[in-house]
Amino acid sequence: MHLIHQPLVRVAAATLAALLLTLAAAMAGPVGQLVITDARGDRGMLAPYIHGKNGIGYLYTTYVFDSLLSQKKDGDVTPALAKRWTISRNGLVCDIYIDLRAHWHDGEPVTAEDAAFTFSYMQEHPYVFADVRNVKEAKVLSHDHLRLQLKKPDAGLLTGMLLSMPVLPKHVYADIVEPQRFAEPEAVIGSGPYKLADYNKAQGRYVLEANADYYLGAPKFKRIAIVKMATDAALRAAKADEIDIISYLPPERLEQAKESGLNVVKAFSNHSVRLGFNHSGRFGSKDLRHAIAYAINRPALISTVYQETADVADTGFFQEASPWHSDDVHPSYAFSPRKAADLLTAKGWSRAEDQLWYMDGEQVVLRVLASKRETKAAKVLAEQLETFGIKLDVRILERAALQDSLSEGNYDLALYASSTLGDPNGILRRVFGKKWASDGYSGKKLRALADAQSVATSRQQRQDILNKFQEVYSQELPAYAIANPYMVTAYNDKLSSLKFMPGGVAIGVPSALHKSYLVD
Repeated sequence: MHLIHQPLVRVAAATLAALLLTLAAAMAGPVGQLVITDARGDRGMLAPYIHGKNGIGYLYTTYVFDSLLSQKKDGDVTPALAKRWTISRNGLVCDIYIDLRAHWHDGEPVTAEDAAFTFSYMQEHPYVFADVRNVKEAKVLSHDHLRLQLKKPDAGLLTGMLLSMPVLPKHVYADIVEPQRFAEPEAVIGSGPYKLADYNKAQGRYVLEANADYYLGAPKFKRIAIVKMATDAALRAAKADEIDIISYLPPERLEQAKESGLNVVKAFSNHSVRLGFNHSGRFGSKDLRHAIAYAINRPALISTVYQETADVADTGFFQEASPWHSDDVHPSYAFSPRKAADLLTAKGWSRAEDQLWYMDGEQVVLRVLASKRETKAAKVLAEQLETFGIKLDVRILERAALQDSLSEGNYDLALYASSTLGDPNGILRRVFGKKWASDGYSGKKLRALADAQSVATSRQQRQDILNKFQEVYSQELPAYAIANPYMVTAYNDKLSSLKFMPGGVAIGVPSALHKSYLVD
């Protein structure tokens, strides 16, 4: 047991808050500087292989490293390091023409050699957010002309790989054998609109300086500071004009931010809270998955846990705000203890006089794993299922422990949040992958649809296939989406008309802070 001296904690917290407020005040003064607060703080050094393996770490890194393609504010792809591109009729060859106005932060020019090197390097050193295994060859035809030969057509080539993959400087990374350990100052030499000038891991603080030679326009701010600050302190600092943006404001604090004079932007996160099933155990049965779904009252759970800060999620994987969401109505599995009981009985479960469920004479006890963030939801879920007669063994775990337990398959049900944004090829890992936040599903019909959309030859064909995918997903129910929470960003008048990007930023990061807002 760990004993914590509460008064000392409060003093330390107050001291830290004062320090951060002083830093923020110093940074926020003259026009041309922007201070962003982040309640968590450290996201790792902003280099591709050492930033935090989460969406926010990736997002901050995109301020420093450009990809071949970028996004407009509406989410559509737009040129970045690639000023133009063509794709052959058979979808196997992509010619990319590099914008030779681009330079690395050390002054060296960006060329097709750098892009070709990046594909080769990431084949040897896989990068968590860009899968380049479908690239058969990356051939340099001239200083600005790169030809990609693919192993198979890729419907997500533009909106997936070319958008998400940060291009690396060959002259920096060519001799780096272990990029996961490469944290020297050279590791952050990118080609993006801002340079990383300072990083303090202990304080969770970043200072970015404008890249005055940025090829796509002048950075809007001379300096950006990203500082760790809890919500209460951030709201006080915003009211005193000491900070400019609260990147992720708890939705229930929205009105308070308005009263502090901040603008707010609110949108569904599409980072839905999902109930995962262990398909290698008893929940390999679709009927049992359906039974659990019918035994859960999602509107009541959301009303209790999230109040007005979330809505009932769509069961077809993609959520309503996704560009790929189907207009079809998917099964809602409205709360029905009778349907749940019928399905369980048909699978050999029986309910005894004590109103508890048994299987083969043994009381059914389901092990439920949940992340700490979903503690309240797990508690209400347990209350609902235990009222229905299913005993639960709920384990609330830190993120690392949760990942380990899920990977080991040591559970029946799991409650966690995961993204449904980004290029649809993400379903291949999010539904069929083996990593902890994947559904871990292996149904052939659904897999065939996922594969078919990945090689579709037109957007309409891809949408049609994805519509069918969502229909089948909602019927097979590899995971049961419970809630789609809102996200809120609060900001002052240094920026205008921020919006959460439809479909998410690049890999699917739900954010209103895409770098297009930081460049004139």
